[in-house]
Amino acid sequence: MRALVKYAPGPGHVELRSVERPSPGAGQLLVDVAYAGVCGTDRSALDGHFTGLIPRTLGHEASGVISAIGPGVVGDWSVGDRVTFETDAYLCGTCLYCRAEQYQRCPHRKGIGTTANGALADALVMPELAVHRLPDGVSLLAAALTEPLAICVHAVIERSPSLAGEVVIVTGPGAIGALTSAVAGQVGATTVLVGRTRHADRLADAVARGIADHALDGDAVDVEAYVKSLTDGYGAHTGFECSGANHWPRALQPMVRRGGRVVLVALYHGEVPVDFDLLVNREHEIVGSRGKNAQSYRTALRLMADKRIDAESFISDVLPLERWEDGLDLVAQGRKVVFEVGGA
Repeated sequence: MRALVKYAPGPGHVELRSVERPSPGAGQLLVDVAYAGVCGTDRSALDGHFTGLIPRTLGHEASGVISAIGPGVVGDWSVGDRVTFETDAYLCGTCLYCRAEQYQRCPHRKGIGTTANGALADALVMPELAVHRLPDGVSLLAAALTEPLAICVHAVIERSPSLAGEVVIVTGPGAIGALTSAVAGQVGATTVLVGRTRHADRLADAVARGIADHALDGDAVDVEAYVKSLTDGYGAHTGFECSGANHWPRALQPMVRRGGRVVLVALYHGEVPVDFDLLVNREHEIVGSRGKNAQSYRTALRLMADKRIDAESFISDVLPLERWEDGLDLVAQGRKVVFEVGGA
């Protein structure tokens, strides 16, 4: 079968290869991949910033159809079921985090596309525990965005207090930032999405589509003053940092009210400055939000099934897997790319 493989460390060393088709083991399901999304993590493999398992198949955002069922599977699964899946290739199942469905915290966890083979392939095997059946009305294409949507659900709903009636800032208008803004709007927050001058079209589109209540060019607008004008001078309740730009965690602090919080959703390279004096004197919280858990997926699928989040509208480009180089170039430009592997 086809698989997009990172076959050696360092920059480059990625190619579409023919590899052996896997078979499901005990407690596993074989999923034929329909659509697979790509993100900055996959791009970083091409740039050589992240080593992980070598060699490995890339990709961790996908949907598909069950094509085989391994021995010992206990759930009510059938060949042909439309599914998506979490990123957990292996979990110990016994630690206190696994027992609480906080799978992202399992110290023994292996993740598809990073420390285990991933989803940019014709098929992959997944533990039954990680697989979610798609609700009626959620397309296979939309379901390829379940993982990034679940990340945003985790940040906004599970790692934050109630945001109903509050003003929040979201930095970074890429897919994660836009989805975070959309989820925050669904729980009743007034959202301020912040980008740069080069994101002008994306920012205007976010307001036009109702993804954000306000969208600001941070290169041209005093974001702190703008947010304080919305909040009687107090500042935002919460800032969600989704850009991965190292200056933003510190820059958000004076924009957040006393007792407020900064939620770090992005991943960073190098040191990230924090103003600890401001942290103490304003009693701020800085909160990490890593990935998702099983409940994040269930909530994300419900938001799509109830038509509260139109996941397909966040996709910039749908390309055949053979155009993986073009797709990764587009990801570097901030576009959300999904590869058609098996299709609908």
